[in-house]
Amino acid sequence: MTRATRPLRWLPALAGGAYVATVVVLGPEIVRAIQWNTDISAPLALAERLRGSGPVSIPHFGTWTTYWFLLATRGLPWHAELWEAIGYAFAVVAALLLAWGTARVAGRWAGMTAGGAALLVGPFALRPLLTIVYHVTNPFTAAVLAAYLVLLTRTRSLVLAVGVGLLAGANAASDPLLWVAGIAPFAVAAVLLARLTRSSAIALRAAVTLGVTIASAVATTLVMHGLGYRVVDLDIRLASLRDLPSRVLHLGRMVALLGGANYSYEPGYPAEPLRAIVAVLVLAAIAAPVVAALKSLRRRDNPTHRAFACYWGAATLLLCLAFVVTPNAVDLGPPSTYYLLTLALAAGAGVALLAAGSARAQVAAGLAVALVGAVNVAGIANGRVGGLPPLATYKQQLIEVLERNGVRRGYAGYWDAQNLSWQTRMRLLVAPVTRCTPTQLCPYNFFTIRSWYVPHAGPSFLLLDDTYRVIAGAPPFVRKATGSYRFGPLTLYLFDYDIARHVRLPST
Repeated sequence: MTRATRPLRWLPALAGGAYVATVVVLGPEIVRAIQWNTDISAPLALAERLRGSGPVSIPHFGTWTTYWFLLATRGLPWHAELWEAIGYAFAVVAALLLAWGTARVAGRWAGMTAGGAALLVGPFALRPLLTIVYHVTNPFTAAVLAAYLVLLTRTRSLVLAVGVGLLAGANAASDPLLWVAGIAPFAVAAVLLARLTRSSAIALRAAVTLGVTIASAVATTLVMHGLGYRVVDLDIRLASLRDLPSRVLHLGRMVALLGGANYSYEPGYPAEPLRAIVAVLVLAAIAAPVVAALKSLRRRDNPTHRAFACYWGAATLLLCLAFVVTPNAVDLGPPSTYYLLTLALAAGAGVALLAAGSARAQVAAGLAVALVGAVNVAGIANGRVGGLPPLATYKQQLIEVLERNGVRRGYAGYWDAQNLSWQTRMRLLVAPVTRCTPTQLCPYNFFTIRSWYVPHAGPSFLLLDDTYRVIAGAPPFVRKATGSYRFGPLTLYLFDYDIARHVRLPST
């Protein structure tokens, strides 16, 4: 390696810094746009309205720790802005924890490279990282567990062991993916570390952490269920073996999308052949932690190095296995990329560990990581993170009509209901519904409280959206509407009574 090429080794750190700077500069605009995604705004609207009665329905996974944070900060005068802005802090802290742990194991260059590379996700994968309501507790907790694995040989604190276990257990109860993305890999790596060091003290502290994790997860689940919270639409079936090839192909597409090569929806990006190059580099990076683990075991590196490498290798294998053996990922489509966020950290660690021992490998890794980073920074700057739905276009007109008629409470399809609530800062209270019989509506029980569907005094409205057609056609009772308005694909019906009487509630 010449003196001229030596600085290229540090390109991953520069790329990571440029990426974070881009997110910081464009962040407010991007956050405003993604908040129009109901999957993001609905949990915030629910937290704001958690003052009703009856069961609380949350789809797919509980996100209990997220709601604890939201409820703990709800009384702050600027809490809405805090909720919208704080998500990316967890991604940055996770990258810093990864950088610290990798540096302790393989040196300063490896730490800087691992942390920088872990930040460089594609525009689509940036969406969940800018909010705290998706699967962001998985990579954050995985980074905490990796850092604690390194600390196992450096500290004898049982308080720390208990604290890590409490955090991991609560977050695992909130999002079961953490069991395969962090807790099971930690168990594997901790057993390996205790055996290699022949240390009963390390084994004891690791056992305490795992025991507290299980107890914390069970307690969190029981408490939240006891308080009336329930998770709906969770599919834990195993996929058929004949579907395995298609699911592996889907995994490949989602890994590429995670890294910024979109082969999953139109329009694809970036342009070919750059898209293919990015996809190959990302797939190689995802394989890197597994290769690094095998290489570290074969070379008989020091115990912490071997345990750390095996942690990220196991996290990669187990998370990918869980992705392909269940039907959830294919059913969800491109958003299943959010299941794989921990792979960005694993890839950063794997690339850094593999290249740390060779100057030429460091230069090659630096150039590859910088290329992926540059492509993704450009994609973010070009607006690839996400656009606005029709509802955003007509929001002000809708509000003017409703305020002029004194209507504050209403019902709409899932993709519009809580969006209107959150985007109007709860000036409108809108519950999601769907068409379940020829004459009636039913609750769409994603991020809802049963009391939202109990009739109240005063007028109400029904909003239909031809874009999504969650409510398939206007129900017959719209003939009793006192007025109707058309805004592009949106149709607004006004009533002088609460149409909750037309919503069929299931028995409890």
